[in-house]
Amino acid sequence: MTKIIPIKELKIKETAARELPKDIEERVQVYWNELIAKYPGMFNGALYSVINMENDDGIVTITCEPSDYAHYKYSEIKNLGEYACRSMYAGCILVSSDKKLFVSLNGVGSEFVGKIQGIGGVMDPSDRFIGGAIREDGSTDNNKLSPLVTAFRELEEEVGKEIRDSVTDIGKSYLVNNDNKYGFPFVFYSNLDSKTIQHAFDSFKKETGSNEVDRLISFGKDDMAQLEKYESGQDIGVVDLLKIIMGEL
Repeated sequence: MTKIIPIKELKIKETAARELPKDIEERVQVYWNELIAKYPGMFNGALYSVINMENDDGIVTITCEPSDYAHYKYSEIKNLGEYACRSMYAGCILVSSDKKLFVSLNGVGSEFVGKIQGIGGVMDPSDRFIGGAIREDGSTDNNKLSPLVTAFRELEEEVGKEIRDSVTDIGKSYLVNNDNKYGFPFVFYSNLDSKTIQHAFDSFKKETGSNEVDRLISFGKDDMAQLEKYESGQDIGVVDLLKIIMGEL
C-alpha cells in the first residue's frame, strides 16, 4: 500500500553496508545476469536502501545503507526479510508559471517505459550538500546525503539545464513509500509558462537524443478526469500526489 506523508523535517542517517548472506548474494547475481541478458542497457549502479523509517507528525527520520540496483531488483521478486533492499529516490513535480503540473512519461530508455512519474531518479552517493549549503529544514550541516540535490541533478539530466535553471522556488516536499521504494518528491516552481517548458524540453531532447523521458505531460486543475486515466500506468503514488498538489494551488 502506498503512503504519502508531507514532510516538515527530514533526517537521514547513514550506516555501513551489511554483508549479504552468501546464498542471497549468489541468487542476486544469477537474477541480475538474467536481467542484463534480456535488457543489455541495464546498469548496476549504487543506491541506498532504507533500513528503517520513523514519522513523528511530519518529522521523518530515515536510516539507510549503501546497496546496488541488482540487490534492489531481486528484492522486487523475492522476500528477503531483513536483507530486503528498499531503494531511495527523489524528484519533483514541476509547476509552470501558468499553474500546470508537469510529470514525465517514461521513454524506451527507461525500465518503466510508458508510465508517468515525477521527474527524478535514484539517489546517488554523491548527492550531498557541500560547503554548508542550505538543507531542506534550513540547517547547514555539510556533506549530508540530500534528496534535494538528487532532485535538481535529475531535473537537469532528464529535461535539461534551461528548465532546471528556471526553478525559482521550492514548495512542499513529501515522502511517498510502499514496501519497495521510498521517494522524496518536491514541488518546484518554474518562472516559465507551460508552452515554454514544452519547447525547452523538445529542444533538449533534440540536442541530446535522450530517450529516458519520452515527453512531458502537464495537468491543470480542470484535468482531473484526464489524470485519473493514468492510475493504471504510474510510478507509486504519482496520481494521488498530483491531486494533493492541485488542491493546494
